[in-house]
Amino acid sequence: MNKKDNRDLILNMVNFYSLFNVEFIDLIPDLTNIEITPLFSKILNFIHFEGTTTASRISKKLNISVPNTSRSINTLYNLGYLIKNKDEKDKRIVYISLSNKSLNIILSVASAEEEAFLERFNVLSNEEVSELSQSLLKAQNLIIKIRDLNEYKTQ
Repeated sequence: MNKKDNRDLILNMVNFYSLFNVEFIDLIPDLTNIEITPLFSKILNFIHFEGTTTASRISKKLNISVPNTSRSINTLYNLGYLIKNKDEKDKRIVYISLSNKSLNIILSVASAEEEAFLERFNVLSNEEVSELSQSLLKAQNLIIKIRDLNEYKTQ
């Protein structure tokens, strides 16, 4: 890619990210309740999107200090929202995933907001909705490929 293509790619990504955040921030379920603080909600949503992960990855990706991440994970674990599994080869590595309790809350909040959210797409034709869905899937797959190949290079 030449310099102009690089700049265009970065500009397009930044513009898309900004627009998506403004228009669809309500896609991310607000899980706050008596037990779940906004920070806990942010962590649970990250794990939901990421899948099984580690405390260091949560800390890095959400820009939360390691002590605060560790404390939050322990609290969520003690409340029954998380499952911890130690790596078989390296016992220092602990994998974190969502428990059924977390998944049930996420599903209930998401389904309650789903209908209102989907009404926003009524202004598009079925063909346009399908095209948008396919484009998002393609972008998602390419971004995952970039992430996976770059992670593979650093190992």
